[in-house]
Amino acid sequence: MRRAYSQSFKYQVIQRALELQDLNKVARENRLNSRIIYRWIKEYKQGKYEACSLM
Repeated sequence: MRRAYSQSFKYQVIQRALELQDLNKVARENRLNSRIIYRWIKEYKQGKYEACSLM
């Protein structure tokens, strides 16, 4: 069964990962797989999470 994460949670994780430049550390902090964070960052750079930046 897949977990569903809110866009605001994803945005927070993305910002933390970009700030630290360490996907593995952020993954451990949030109990996520680093590949998920990598995908979220890729989507963020493509403009998917821009609406959340105002939150």
